[in-house]
Amino acid sequence: MELKQKGQKADIGAFKQLKVSLVWTSAVDLDLMAFYRTKDGRTGGIYSDNYAGGTLGDLNAFPFIELSGDEGVGAGGGAKREEMRVAKLDDFAELYICALNFTDASSGQNRTFADYDARVEVITDKGESHTVALDTPDPGAVAMIGKFEAGFISTSLINESEVMGLEDFRAKIPGASELKIASKVTLKSKGDSFDIKPKVTTGELLINLNWNQNPDGKSSGGLFSKLLGGGGGGGIDLDLGCLFEIENGLKGAIQPLGNSFGAFDTPPYILHMGDDRTGSWSQGENMKINLARIGEIRRVLFYTYIYEGVPNWGATDGIVTVKVPGQPVIEVPMGAQSDTRPFCAIALLDFSGNQIKVTKEVTFHNGHPECDQMYGWGLRWVAGSKD
Repeated sequence: MELKQKGQKADIGAFKQLKVSLVWTSAVDLDLMAFYRTKDGRTGGIYSDNYAGGTLGDLNAFPFIELSGDEGVGAGGGAKREEMRVAKLDDFAELYICALNFTDASSGQNRTFADYDARVEVITDKGESHTVALDTPDPGAVAMIGKFEAGFISTSLINESEVMGLEDFRAKIPGASELKIASKVTLKSKGDSFDIKPKVTTGELLINLNWNQNPDGKSSGGLFSKLLGGGGGGGIDLDLGCLFEIENGLKGAIQPLGNSFGAFDTPPYILHMGDDRTGSWSQGENMKINLARIGEIRRVLFYTYIYEGVPNWGATDGIVTVKVPGQPVIEVPMGAQSDTRPFCAIALLDFSGNQIKVTKEVTFHNGHPECDQMYGWGLRWVAGSKD
């Protein structure tokens, strides 16, 4: 039975298990989700754990709903299907079945679901099928497709067919306020880690090194005189670099020292975007990794070093951020440090398939060879300089 009109209702009857499927073939990343309010006032949602705080649910314990996973990663075309199984609805006052267009939501766009060939199917354990097409012409990143109502004897599925922007969705649907396309995670202590699961397979993973350029709020001397341990107008060259290892065994370093800036479209698929010798760039220094090639990368260790001057790390408020579209921003602050060694390994990225584990290191060394020895890279080092 196809529920063609908003408000149209289908009697599901009693069931042991329902299967709810989101089906599409267009080159777009759609995500099947459920949001609820229980009879005792609790709210929540079941959606991909590729989102910060997301959960696939549990079929054998509350909420008695379980999601199959995230099938649209990368927004490639072809037959796509996400499934959600529902064991019972007794606890719910409201349960909404929704689809989020991650492709549009992550870029701030609001196109129409009618541009895609998506539909939702609800199949009972008796083999009865009910369909709601996502063909509304209204623009928006989220579609509220259907609503389940549990009665005394049977359950009904109601066609809701309402599309809205992400912020309106968060405000209107119970439990949806916790949904975040991206958020922030801070790795506070050495050894803290966080797993990134990119929902896109194109574009870039961006690594940024920034620092407080004027910790006293004064223009004279500034940060770099503090880094140098003096009060004059001398500058400091604080650099971002990395050690890399890719799956074919290639190892190396990328850094301004030695003019080794890497490459984005060829191995090692890591590019340094420029050397800030003065600290005058408000955005600090940046490197980017090709997301289309992360399956070919094994590990990357990001570091910073003082190219000239006596280090005073406590004055920098240095912080590395790791950004992937649609994922939490990972912050790795150096914190207040009194170490006098000029080289600091800040964060290690371990790559495994489509998952990236970010671990806070903040270990200090007398130079590149000492860091290399600790982390087992096995490179040969020679003295270098900048042009």
